[in-house]
Amino acid sequence: MVIKKEKIENNDCFIIMPIADHPDYKNGHFKRVYEDILAPACRSAGYNPVRADDVTQANLIHLDILQKLLESPMAICDLSTRNPNVLFELGLRQAFDKPTVLVQEVGTPKIFDINMFRYTEYRNGLDYRDVLSDQLSIQKVLEETQQAVLDGKSVNSIIKLLSITSPATLQDTNTFSDKDYFSILMSEIHGIKSAISERDKLNQPIKRLIGSNKKVQYRTYHYYIYFEENNSSQALKSFSEILIENFSLNEVRFTSSDSISISSNEEISELAFFELANSSNLKIKQIEELPF
Repeated sequence: MVIKKEKIENNDCFIIMPIADHPDYKNGHFKRVYEDILAPACRSAGYNPVRADDVTQANLIHLDILQKLLESPMAICDLSTRNPNVLFELGLRQAFDKPTVLVQEVGTPKIFDINMFRYTEYRNGLDYRDVLSDQLSIQKVLEETQQAVLDGKSVNSIIKLLSITSPATLQDTNTFSDKDYFSILMSEIHGIKSAISERDKLNQPIKRLIGSNKKVQYRTYHYYIYFEENNSSQALKSFSEILIENFSLNEVRFTSSDSISISSNEEISELAFFELANSSNLKIKQIEELPF
């Protein structure tokens, strides 16, 4: 089969697949699937394979991953294990009507909602001959999908299946205000905190075993914040609600219309206080961290 050549700067193929180890598989299984089957198939089809953990830019990592997910001209989605994050990312590719090749391990139960789509299976034993055969099969589907896109044909597209004329589009971030970026930043911080909190919960049994004979000490941080005069009660309420939403606080108490005391289980930077106050239309005059 002859493939029409199209010169494009971005030839990434985003690999949507489980990243973390799964209890039903040996440790490192999906990393081997990526390195031994999916990545070589991409390269043979003329694409540069990219996985979520390859995205290493220094700014907001989740946004980088989503941007790469949506900007890559091709993607492979591994449906094995029915991973929720995998299905979410597949849904985003569908919403933006981006071509995606579906693959799954032999024996994976079919998912009802995408059962009408074409998918390619690979074998999980990672036997040398099977690996080479599976690479070739996936490479062929990638090339056929690329050709179909060039010919304007539908490939695993819910948008075209439902005759939706306008798929989703990305908003120009040049139009974002400082408030928009700050909102995104706080959302990312909240997500990181939640992930750390979940990790700590999982580690608690281990910590109890290791440190059962040790006394654990926790620190509480106390802050006293003075604002410029003549602040509205609504602005102060908004400031306290944002603090409660984004930090683990023990107490928030208004000592007057111009000051507030905060007791927190975690350290809060002055920059965070100033940014949060600014978003609530408040001006901070002074911040004191109390030594107890």
